[in-house]
Amino acid sequence: MVIATLWIAQVVVFVGAWLGPWGEAGELGTTGRVTRPVRMLVSASLVLAALLIYRDAGGVVFRYAAWVSLGMAASFVGDLIMARLIPVPSRLVGGMVAFGVGHACYVTGYVRTLHAAGQPVVGPALWLGLLGYGVVTVGGWWVAIRNPQREQAVNVGALVYGSWIGVMASVALALASALGGAWWATAAGALSFVASDFLIGLTDIRGVRIRRANDWIWVTYVAGQMGIVYAGWLAGSGG
Repeated sequence: MVIATLWIAQVVVFVGAWLGPWGEAGELGTTGRVTRPVRMLVSASLVLAALLIYRDAGGVVFRYAAWVSLGMAASFVGDLIMARLIPVPSRLVGGMVAFGVGHACYVTGYVRTLHAAGQPVVGPALWLGLLGYGVVTVGGWWVAIRNPQREQAVNVGALVYGSWIGVMASVALALASALGGAWWATAAGALSFVASDFLIGLTDIRGVRIRRANDWIWVTYVAGQMGIVYAGWLAGSGG
């Protein structure tokens, strides 16, 4: 009941910030109605949700929830960096490092969950994911994100980070394919995460102007994190 209430509160707060009668908050040449305090509040509450799910988890869900809580905590640090609340020499590179650690935790959680369930990680679903996400992340970087006018570290970092997200999403697909049920929320969340980071690359690195870009980035990001975080709760509830 507590976790369900927290999820409803997150949705209400985020949707209210998006649709409510508040002014836009300009940020890095993009605009959005969801203000920075609301974004950080939702991110912090996702860390809380992950910890609560971990506290109550048992069986194979325990391994998943343990690593996802660590990954969500790393993602929160990434959000603070991207929001300029933690100063670093390069906001984009610092954010990619923090989120990269978060994705490493997610991948570890997926793999350990599959092992605990007696299922192999390597199989048709993983290879299909690596192929499909590889085309999307590497091809998308070459066509729509790479910017010769930006620093090499940013361009290379975006390629490496995008490829790593593709790996995370591929293992999430393998998890969902093997265990089914609520674990498809993990795969859907990973897909939404890919979309969110593609939008960041398109706007912050390539420099494409998209109306209310920050809102679209965050709605796909929050949906992605929710899918990954709450999948453990759904699976533990028999979903």
